[in-house]
Amino acid sequence: MERLLRLQQVTSKLSQALTPEQVARVIVGQAGPAMGAADCSIYLVEEPGVLRLVQLVGIPRLDLEPWTCLALDAPLPISEAARVGEPVWVESLEALLARYPLMEGLPLSHQRAWASLPLEVEGRVLGVLTLGFERERGFAEEDKDFACLVSRQCAQALERAHLYARERELREQAERARAEAEEQRRLLEQEHRRLRAVLQQMPQAVILAEAPDGRLVMGNEQAVRVHGGSIPANWSRDEYTSARHGFHPDGRPYAPDEWPLVRALTRGEVVRGEVMEVLRPDGSRYSLSVRAGPVRDAEGRVTAAVALLEDITERLRLEKSLRQGEAVFRRIMESDMMGLAFSDEDGRILEANDAFLSLVGHGREELERGTLRWQALVPPEGREVGERGLRELWSRGVSPAFELELLRGDGSRVPVLTGSAQVEEQARTLTFVLDLSDLKRAEGAVRFLATASRVLGQSLEASDATLQHVACLASVSVASWCVIDLVTPEGGLRRAAVAHEDRARELRLRRAWPMPSLHDSGGPLLEALHSGEPLLFQDFRAETWRHLSPGFVPVEQVLEEGEVCSVMVVPLRSHERVLGLVTLGACMPRRRHGPEDLAMGQELAHRLASALESARLFLESQRAVRLRDEFLAVASHELKTPLTPLRLQLQGLRRVVEGQGGEPVPPERILRAVRGCESQVRKLAGLVNDLLDVAKLAQGRLPLHLETVDLRAVVGEVLEQLSAEAVRSGCRVELVNGEPVVGQWDRLRLEQVVTNLLTNAFKYGAGRPIHVKVGWEHGGARLSVRDEGIGIAPEHRGRIFGKFERAVSERHYGGLGLGLHITQQIVSALGGSILVESEVGRGSTFTVELPADAADAGARAMLARP
Repeated sequence: MERLLRLQQVTSKLSQALTPEQVARVIVGQAGPAMGAADCSIYLVEEPGVLRLVQLVGIPRLDLEPWTCLALDAPLPISEAARVGEPVWVESLEALLARYPLMEGLPLSHQRAWASLPLEVEGRVLGVLTLGFERERGFAEEDKDFACLVSRQCAQALERAHLYARERELREQAERARAEAEEQRRLLEQEHRRLRAVLQQMPQAVILAEAPDGRLVMGNEQAVRVHGGSIPANWSRDEYTSARHGFHPDGRPYAPDEWPLVRALTRGEVVRGEVMEVLRPDGSRYSLSVRAGPVRDAEGRVTAAVALLEDITERLRLEKSLRQGEAVFRRIMESDMMGLAFSDEDGRILEANDAFLSLVGHGREELERGTLRWQALVPPEGREVGERGLRELWSRGVSPAFELELLRGDGSRVPVLTGSAQVEEQARTLTFVLDLSDLKRAEGAVRFLATASRVLGQSLEASDATLQHVACLASVSVASWCVIDLVTPEGGLRRAAVAHEDRARELRLRRAWPMPSLHDSGGPLLEALHSGEPLLFQDFRAETWRHLSPGFVPVEQVLEEGEVCSVMVVPLRSHERVLGLVTLGACMPRRRHGPEDLAMGQELAHRLASALESARLFLESQRAVRLRDEFLAVASHELKTPLTPLRLQLQGLRRVVEGQGGEPVPPERILRAVRGCESQVRKLAGLVNDLLDVAKLAQGRLPLHLETVDLRAVVGEVLEQLSAEAVRSGCRVELVNGEPVVGQWDRLRLEQVVTNLLTNAFKYGAGRPIHVKVGWEHGGARLSVRDEGIGIAPEHRGRIFGKFERAVSERHYGGLGLGLHITQQIVSALGGSILVESEVGRGSTFTVELPADAADAGARAMLARP
């Protein structure tokens, strides 16, 4: 009786269900509980071979998500019941898994028995009713009969619902067809008028063409505007496709049968949003978005086609500008040009590019956690400036750019230029930051270089005190310490200046920094000094000292234990002259020197070299002025020396003539006076010729007249001319005679060379013998003049061939100081060389070597040199 009551209740509920969905809800809500099931589900055959879950109760739908759609051939109880049309009874979980292993993926936490009943009507399976029970159980025959009875009732209700739904659908279709037919008749007269009214009011251009010839029957006002004029009545398809030139976005022209309206008319194609460019008669182009579709009659035949045209020229331009702007902004965000960050009103940074995160020293994890805030990035002393910028931002929507220091994640600070603007649409603030570290460092370097230049320019002499001042400036502005080493005239290095920001370490630095000798070989310092290329040690540790100068052992260490510095060594050079080295070291906490700092170091070296070169030129100019003054005094004295006896000779001759009272003067007396005058005139002419030769040499021109000359004969003639001077000096000349020495030389210039060497020997020979030797040696002519006089000190040998130079005082020996200089220039012009060997107190030997032919390539090169 209880089961009959349940069945009656289920049947009553099913009779009230009119649709398949309602039937399914009644089945799972009533049939399952009526049979004592804990859960119930309905699978319906919605397409051939497939079961789909439509209703369930007692199990969360999410748990059955993988089982919502089942194939009939699947090894599952539900599929088997539908496939064979017979109920499937499973009494326990073990039996289920043994029979259907695929069920292991289904959540089966509380079910212990199952039944799958096919919903079958007249041999057709409409679906499957699945029941799940909480405990293991056996199914008695009466239980199975009752379940089958319920399932048949459910199947019949489901079939009835399907039939009712189909009937209702057909009835509704018929009703709609009748209504449509009546409406069609009622609206037929108004259709054309209403369509025109609607089309005229549409914001898009509308064109209507009828089949089959494509004649245009209507175009609204927007179509006239887009067309650029009135549309001719009865315009045919061929006429309007040829009157306008259309192009695809890639530039291909539209063929007559490719126009969207033509395709809709001839092929029944529906065109949605096709973009085309149209060429106006004036040559300009505009872009259209075209939608077109066919108008069909009741039989589906295309009777007309309509096209909607929208001028999107401006929209495409704006979209292109927007895309370009977005691309530019995206490139800026992705690049390292500047740091960009979006933040909310509370100062929480929501989004930032890698350049910003790298600048502030924080990771993207902090950004994603939402813990990165402006309040933590701005130091206390910078908050007032930041608040002023915020007030500008809130009042004007944008804050002007201003400089600020930001705190990095490691506690260090970085100077930046920042500014903000509100993004009102997103209620966010966009802030940019530019790293000013390089700019500040460059400004500091410029200030340092300007100050150093001012210090170097305060005096014409680059003294050690001036260099020390520059080194001190460097140690407190651009480096931790500075060392300046200069090349000495003897070829070594001397320490000119040392400065350290820690004064207690300055003496240790002076002693410990390597200073190699220029005569050594190898080592980075010497290589830099000779090559002119700077050195940069970005990781300079205590063991690097030994690498800098092989063999140098520092007296004490400058670097503390574990201290790391960066060191750059820059050579001081001027016009290929090596002047010295300047060394700059940077230790923590100062930033290490990098490749960008080499320019500053080289500029400092350039200014130091310029100051040193200017100081050298100043000293040389002072020395040149002294030499000029001395030369003028000596020249005045030397020119007066022959003039005084000449004047005395002429005065004596005049007195003799006046004293004779008109009587003839003895010829012997006149000849004696004339000889004295000639001697003095000859001396005066020699002095003037020397001055003229120096002037010619200074202008780079010393004309030579080459001819065949016997050097031995020239020496003999000059000795004969200077015999009187040799007698006055008390020097006896010994000439070693040999074979003739004949070559292509300038005879007068060769006489000048021999004269200058012999005159020099007479002057400094101290009355002792002079030895002259002429001969051939190594294929060239060789002339040597040796005296046994006072000799030349070693420090003077390098300058005796200079203009106005002497190794002794002009007060004791006189002369213009030009003889040896002119001699050297003549010998060089002839392609030869002159050497001197001397020892103080034991005399000097001057040796001249000349090529046999002064016109060879070497001599020509010397003559052509400016």
